[in-house]
Amino acid sequence: MSKGMMSRRQFCALGMAGALAAITGCAGAAGNGGSASSGSESKDSAANDENKEAAAKARAIGDNNVNFGQEVDILIVGAGISGMLASIDPASAGLDVLIAEQNSTYGGDAIYSAACQMCSTAKLTKEERPDKYASPEEIREKFAPYYEDNEAGLDRTVLLQEWTGKFIDKMHYDWGYEFQPLRESPYHQAFFPKDGLCTMKSEFDLINEKVEEAGVRYLFQTTFQTLIVDEDGTVAGARFTDKDGNIVDIAAKAVVLATGGYVSNQEWMVKYAPEYAYIANIISGRKGDGIAAGVAVGGTLSGMGPTSNLNPRFEAGHMLGTFYPLLGLLPNGKRFYCETAVHNAATGALAAGYYEWYSVWDSVAQDGIDQEVILHAGDAVKTCDTIEELAEMTGMPFDKLQETFEQWKTICENQEDPDFKKTLFLQELKPPYYFLRNYPVRYKSLGGLTVSDRMEVLDADGNPIPNLYACGCTAGTEDITPAAGSGLLLGTTLAADYAK
Repeated sequence: MSKGMMSRRQFCALGMAGALAAITGCAGAAGNGGSASSGSESKDSAANDENKEAAAKARAIGDNNVNFGQEVDILIVGAGISGMLASIDPASAGLDVLIAEQNSTYGGDAIYSAACQMCSTAKLTKEERPDKYASPEEIREKFAPYYEDNEAGLDRTVLLQEWTGKFIDKMHYDWGYEFQPLRESPYHQAFFPKDGLCTMKSEFDLINEKVEEAGVRYLFQTTFQTLIVDEDGTVAGARFTDKDGNIVDIAAKAVVLATGGYVSNQEWMVKYAPEYAYIANIISGRKGDGIAAGVAVGGTLSGMGPTSNLNPRFEAGHMLGTFYPLLGLLPNGKRFYCETAVHNAATGALAAGYYEWYSVWDSVAQDGIDQEVILHAGDAVKTCDTIEELAEMTGMPFDKLQETFEQWKTICENQEDPDFKKTLFLQELKPPYYFLRNYPVRYKSLGGLTVSDRMEVLDADGNPIPNLYACGCTAGTEDITPAAGSGLLLGTTLAADYAK
């Protein structure tokens, strides 16, 4: 296939506006849910028919004016953790691999996250934290209640959990990354970056080093528009626009969709996760373009729905509770959740009828090793010397606030929390106090393209769509480590399918 020489009549760039509209117009083909699944085959024939209709509508909105400027073996759309990891094995096998990324650097959304990497299946877990290790059989037993009548979804969850362990072990044993030593916390199955909360960049820099060593190339500031198919409807590449608005058509033997989820697509949130649609969104540029593109060429949706949790606007307001004494207070001055169960903060405030709350800590956390998470909050972090000042600066009623601090003192003296059963960091806060006002935000979506156990995008009949793969949130993973595992798994698939 010579570069730039293909007949323009032989190819069709599927219009993304039509694809997005087609999905929104469908009743949906979401499979039975599950928090860790990358998506299972839909068993609903009516939903499959609607997916076929959506694909047909999208195909009718085309642009035959395709002109390939370059050709690669593997084209990966998205330089997040799944796309980066998917690139290494095929490039190491001698394939020409290109990662196209809309941002100016690698890392996706995870690079800015608190970087809590949950994993119970790694060799490192078994070695360092044997009480938190789980075999595939134990994983299956644990998740089975979430997958009644959905054996395929359960199988996928077990598979991705196994590959989650392979990610942690590759980082540590193969690439020499030293995760943070185990600290007192409620999450001993979680691995954190060596420099503390919100320092995922150190991991990404190492992953990028391995990506570049394998010979992978990047194309930054290049925004995905749509897939390109040949006259037979087979995926043959993808269309992008560069930072100047120019169209960039790239031919490829295989295309990987690793564009993230759809959390910033308000229309989709209303349709698939209405419980969270009215919550503020902290992530931009995640409109489900890759998911829509997969549907436009015959793929189906699976697992679409609300995610397992919400976040606070500022990670310091809940993640500090993982390692330090911290109080979470409603505007009425009362505690409302167990502060070490960090993801109960946002949903707990909403359940109590509030859209905001305050997190209060002292110098133990403020002077701790997790400085980056505090820096991320910037000027939102305030300080005061007395409870009276805290009440005045926040608007919380002084009498209720004083009562709460007295109750907390009693809890710390007795080392027992009768209301919320907190067992760690039962330690009085000493002035000066540090605090911030927080509110709930959505930061991830659930569900995506239905994929096989090899991360191939599947059609409504459960057959792989030739030359098309997906990983990470585009394939329905919800957290960092399953996304990473899906990328590693896909890398082995690509090397096997396309390396000579």
